[in-house]
Amino acid sequence: MEKFIPNRRFYLRGSAFFALINLFVVWAIATRYLPWLETPDDPWGIAYLVTTWIGHFGLLVMLAWLPMGLLALILPKRPLIIALTLLAGIGLWVLALDTVVFGQYRFHINHFMLSLFLHNEDGDIVSFSATTWATGIGVMAGLLLFEAWLAWRIIGRAQSIRFPVWKGFLTLLVMALASHAIHIVADARYKRSVTAQASIYPLLFPATAKGFMEDHGWLDPRAARSRGLDVSKTPNAATLDWPAHSLQCTPGKNPPNIIIIALDSWRFDEYSQKTTPHLYSAFEQDALRFNHHVSSGNATRNGIFGLFYGLTGNYWGVMNDNEIGSLFIRTLQKHDYPLGLFGSASFDGVGFDRTVFSSVPDLRLRTYQGATPAERDRNMTSEWLKWQATRRQTKNGTPYFGFLFYDAPHGYSVPEGAEAPWQPSREGMEYAELGQDTDPTPVRNLHRNAAHYDDALIAQVIADLKRHGEWDNTWIVVTSDHGQSFNDTGHNFWGHNSNFSRYQTQVPMIIHGPGVEKGVHEGTTSHLDVVPTLMRHALNCSNPPTDYSMGSDMLDPTLDHPWVIAHSYLGYGIIESDRITEVKDNGAWEIYDPDMNPAPTQAFSPAVFEAVRQMSRFYTGAGT
Repeated sequence: MEKFIPNRRFYLRGSAFFALINLFVVWAIATRYLPWLETPDDPWGIAYLVTTWIGHFGLLVMLAWLPMGLLALILPKRPLIIALTLLAGIGLWVLALDTVVFGQYRFHINHFMLSLFLHNEDGDIVSFSATTWATGIGVMAGLLLFEAWLAWRIIGRAQSIRFPVWKGFLTLLVMALASHAIHIVADARYKRSVTAQASIYPLLFPATAKGFMEDHGWLDPRAARSRGLDVSKTPNAATLDWPAHSLQCTPGKNPPNIIIIALDSWRFDEYSQKTTPHLYSAFEQDALRFNHHVSSGNATRNGIFGLFYGLTGNYWGVMNDNEIGSLFIRTLQKHDYPLGLFGSASFDGVGFDRTVFSSVPDLRLRTYQGATPAERDRNMTSEWLKWQATRRQTKNGTPYFGFLFYDAPHGYSVPEGAEAPWQPSREGMEYAELGQDTDPTPVRNLHRNAAHYDDALIAQVIADLKRHGEWDNTWIVVTSDHGQSFNDTGHNFWGHNSNFSRYQTQVPMIIHGPGVEKGVHEGTTSHLDVVPTLMRHALNCSNPPTDYSMGSDMLDPTLDHPWVIAHSYLGYGIIESDRITEVKDNGAWEIYDPDMNPAPTQAFSPAVFEAVRQMSRFYTGAGT
């Protein structure tokens, strides 16, 4: 016993020293991520690069050391050397493999990617040659030999190690904390040189606290944005090849106005003569309505992102980190369209200030007046009408773009005394009270009544257009960011962002505009199709949609997607008529039927492989 305890202490120190030496190997392998990093050229970016490179990879090594340290306390010398060799060798090989996967698809290895590889019988996603297999096996063998030698050298001489390993661990931890502290401040100050780096690091979840800082009076978001965001700078990202070719857009002699109206969480079945009578009256005989339209997200961020970019939600990170605005918005700005951007809820709360509208100076971030979503919706509508009046005085005859984002349905907000045609209806909403046995009818009726309230406000927008003779030459898109569940499938799903069933992803889609045929389109369409449609028909862009989006022309009467993609804050779903393949951010996946019952077979359909290929289309070097 007297000899055992000192040996354990030496082995523990030796295993820690072994991990620290391997940190240099980790750094060497990780240099393969650097081609996808836009090198920072300011003190903020350089400080973040140094602290994150040292601290984050150091933290990963410390986490990998935990099982090594445990084994050092229980295993004899020779089995310990074998264990350290296997743990380190396999870990480094996986890191090397991740650099290959990231270079190909711009996301890191997870369970879903491994499952795709194992089910990839036809080489649809990856196809390795004999040389590649030999290289991979050779790298693994080389790493194991090196790690065996290193473990033998260190553990065999554990008693002679004098390096302050625990101080080394503490230094790495401090660097990791400093990295997150820098990111918190840089994110709040719109320091793109910092935020643009985050995506290359595996298992990095950088800290942010913009909302917390604003709530405590430490941050003025409008002032921070004006200081930190350079809207005059042409956005770029080392990882993107987007657009594939420069846009060629030549609006004609009488270019149309464009307005997008979105009601947060408006369901596909809430466009009706009873729920939205003014919308129904205005558009039922004077627009093209899409009966099977799927949002690009089951939550606000990705629903609006796909609507304005024509890209799937996996591009959110690179657009947000690099502050790359919507190509559609930038094209409007290039052609001097006045922009009237009005949100009832905050644009900066979900990051639209640094993505969709990052190129817009003096962005109106939110509607400040109003204690409830319904009140803010009313005030937002009034502000829009004032903006229109001012525009007509200063730039009358110039085509313009408007975006109105209503929030009452999302907040289940109906003013006291407002018309409520759907009964019985709850008076207020408490998610904590909802459960499997809750009667959904009063909850759903409250949501319908909130949409009914916004319908009356939108009627003012429509009447204003008609009164000033702008109706016929205005493209109007009316839709939602996502749907809303009321336990429709019987699995206790309420709200949104929890699954990819039609109740959370299918939304109304109505398009009115010059040259748009009136009627109903029954094929499956997506939010990703909106930008290509507007770019081609409203802005007269000659590029094929594949140059800048993953969508198609919605005015094509044959358009009927066999599958679509929707993202959540936690992953994404590949939606087909008979199944939904749900993939979590951690790589876990499951296949469901349309009613969210686990599918009897969990085999991937061909659509899954095609979807994964499409999702990497605009990343530099992807697929090569």
